[in-house]
Amino acid sequence: MTIAVCYLSPEGIVLGADSTASTFGPGGAHFFNFNQKVFELGQDSTLGVLTWGLASLGSLSYRTLLARVSDRLAGNPPGSVEDAANALIDVFWPEYQAFGPVRRVQILHAKAPNGSAEAGATVRTAEEESEYEGLKSSFVVGFCVAGYALPNRIPGAVSVMFDPTGARPVGQAMTGETSQWWGVPNIIQRLIFGADGNLKSALLSSGKWSGTPQELDQIVQTQSLSHASLPIRDAVDYVYSCIHCTIKAMKFSSFSQVCGGPIEIAVITTDRKFRWVRHKPWDAAIIDGDSND
Repeated sequence: MTIAVCYLSPEGIVLGADSTASTFGPGGAHFFNFNQKVFELGQDSTLGVLTWGLASLGSLSYRTLLARVSDRLAGNPPGSVEDAANALIDVFWPEYQAFGPVRRVQILHAKAPNGSAEAGATVRTAEEESEYEGLKSSFVVGFCVAGYALPNRIPGAVSVMFDPTGARPVGQAMTGETSQWWGVPNIIQRLIFGADGNLKSALLSSGKWSGTPQELDQIVQTQSLSHASLPIRDAVDYVYSCIHCTIKAMKFSSFSQVCGGPIEIAVITTDRKFRWVRHKPWDAAIIDGDSND
């Protein structure tokens, strides 16, 4: 899991994420805290990529897949951020479709739910139903391609979600000065907007709320925090704060520690190419826990 953040500003793009990668085996969940989720797309580039959700396609890493996307763009430079996002979809989609666990989810998804009385349908067994429920959300993965495509220096960001139960995805462009969070966005939604989707759903289904969903949204919006257009360095602080608060909230909770490790942040400004603000050194896992005392 992840807390991944993109801030779209008139001055450029800020991308940030934590470093925790979740793996699952016979002993349950295991967490590694030095994964990379922010990448430069190519070298000396005006584009970056942020990822969340599924950490890899087995032995095929996202580092390798994004290098393939970069190779494609080197031979056919994108005319827009949308073009770069489409190139990522072209490269990733067939590999995703061929990935064994994704294929398993698709096979189970094609069957009717356990207990279904649909005539002539192949129905999932009770064991398959349990397997399906456990797998279908575990293999969702998202990417945000952001930056700008020369000679146009207008920053943009496009998010793409791959779902094993869905069709080939279409990129969703961010518009205006805005930010977006993925992975575990609940903490920041509560802080910034006053409530997250889970809380609103609980209120609506509690039987205690007599108004409409729209009326609940209107009340919640009165508690939202708002801010003026941010200078790019303050946007960096905003992204860092969102990630840091989420990591700490998860640490001091009873939930699995699916967010953590070093925070990585990159910036792409309209006058400069991809730059790291914070980036783990290659010995980060080695020196973790070292003390100078």
